[in-house]
Amino acid sequence: MFSTEDYLQGWIVYSIGASCLLLFLWLVLRKSAWTTVRHLIMLLSAAILLTPVTAYRDDSHLAPAFFVSLYEGVMVSGADSGFQRGLAPIIAIAVFSIIFYLLISD
Repeated sequence: MFSTEDYLQGWIVYSIGASCLLLFLWLVLRKSAWTTVRHLIMLLSAAILLTPVTAYRDDSHLAPAFFVSLYEGVMVSGADSGFQRGLAPIIAIAVFSIIFYLLISD
């Protein structure tokens, strides 16, 4: 198991990498004529990259939900495991962010 400092350092590095990916995506999409589609793509990308979930079921440390979902879907077998543990929070955050965006946009 990793210590709290290891998780914090991992999140710092991961946040820098996710920010670079989002910046690159913004640079690619900034000249797009469809602003709503551009904003929705950015929101969905941020939701996929930045949604946290507990790393292990019995541990309180957080990890990116995308990687937890990928790991449990591929490596862990069983009826109560799989992609849904990380995918459910990603979908919830994405839906709430899209609803909030539609409420505040003109």
